[in-house]
Amino acid sequence: MKRGIGKFSALLILLAGQQVMAIQQEARSAFDPSVFDNSVEKLREEAGTPGLAAGVLRDGQLLRLKGYGVAGSDGQPVTAQTAFQIGSITKSFVALVILQMASEGKLELDDPVVRHVPAFRTASKTQSHQITIHHLVTHRSGLTTLDGNSLKAEEPGSSGPEAAVAGLADVQLFAEPGTTFQYSNANYVLLSHLIEVLDERTFERSLQARIFTPLSMTNSFVSVPPSNKISLANGYRLWFGVARAWHPEADTVADRRMIGAGGIWTSIEDLAHYVEAVHTRDPRIVPVGADRLFAIELFDKEVGYAYGWFADGTGGETVFEHSGFTPGFLTLATIVPATGEVVVVLTNMSGLGQGDLPRAVTHAALGWEPISAAPALGARIAIWSAVSAPLGLVLLLYRTGHSLFFRRQPMRPWVRALNVGVVLGLIAGVYVVFVGFQAMVGVSFETGFAFYPDFTLTTVVTMALALVLAVGRLLLVIRSG
Repeated sequence: MKRGIGKFSALLILLAGQQVMAIQQEARSAFDPSVFDNSVEKLREEAGTPGLAAGVLRDGQLLRLKGYGVAGSDGQPVTAQTAFQIGSITKSFVALVILQMASEGKLELDDPVVRHVPAFRTASKTQSHQITIHHLVTHRSGLTTLDGNSLKAEEPGSSGPEAAVAGLADVQLFAEPGTTFQYSNANYVLLSHLIEVLDERTFERSLQARIFTPLSMTNSFVSVPPSNKISLANGYRLWFGVARAWHPEADTVADRRMIGAGGIWTSIEDLAHYVEAVHTRDPRIVPVGADRLFAIELFDKEVGYAYGWFADGTGGETVFEHSGFTPGFLTLATIVPATGEVVVVLTNMSGLGQGDLPRAVTHAALGWEPISAAPALGARIAIWSAVSAPLGLVLLLYRTGHSLFFRRQPMRPWVRALNVGVVLGLIAGVYVVFVGFQAMVGVSFETGFAFYPDFTLTTVVTMALALVLAVGRLLLVIRSG
């Protein structure tokens, strides 16, 4: 009897599970373009992003390919052909070219990098010689995130991947090659130089010949558009929550150092076809036997990194994705192999309080649990803390100046000791902020001005005011001695 009840219960559980799966499948199959468009517009307004483009495919069928909002300050609408800078999604292109070259016999994935680039070195020659191409592609070289975001050419005025690679000569690895994952742009800068060496042409021409042309990606290029016929999105950076158009040519001198880490521009139409081609292993770009393309190396339970793609299996089904973040742009490409779904999202705004609009749109496209596109509370607190800190220091400076010039009363010993402690505390605080900023944000101050201009500016101003206040308090102590 008990055995019969157990079988009956198991049958009910099985039927219930099948019903849930059927409901989920029906929800996924019922993709409504108008409902999706409404969701995207609400999310875009919630995030305050000027422009956005989204592409949704399932089993090779294009469900939606559309632009929303404006491409720039001239009010031109975003279209499916508008080119955005895709940032680190570029890494999937680089990894794919490496796999192509391996299939051609130009390299072995487990070759030491120095076999093909003898000039490459870090502070430790022994460790440098242990770094393989595979270590670079999977971010297990020992190069740090900060190393990758602080790359400078060895000689002033020099440019390109080769110059940036030369700048790694004094870098200390944080771990033995092959042992620990840490995402670093330096890995892919080095890979772009390797491609130029072995392909005997520039990185730009290699990408054009190997991926853009075979897939007819006519609105795609690296760094510099080949003609003025391509419509470009203008990037916007947040300044204390307000989106401002950014024209990098007016702020920085463009160079080619980071082209392998995030230099590709492409339209949503081109990117959607590219990601679908990678997903289906299209023989036009994915070589036969490219087994490592989606071979996951875990670094945190069910989260790992393959060849240019993060992999997350915590939701029950493995999802491959890669985001991109460059000044003025935030992007995301997602592949769900189990359901044959591909979603790509391009936006033209970035900053500390940017929220995560691409991920919110992706959830809407896949029928996943809705998430907010608004900036997180922590980001908003960080912004206004950065604003309030210099204002507080200005008030203290006023009181210190008033004491220096208008009040000449002797200090009591305990007050003098307190001021000495304040001076030491301010100097220590400046040091902690100087070091902590780079560790927390993962970029140097120079790079920080491009990615987080408001937060970086207020941080620098705060440190400067703190040092001036320390000098003022020290003068008060000396005068009262």
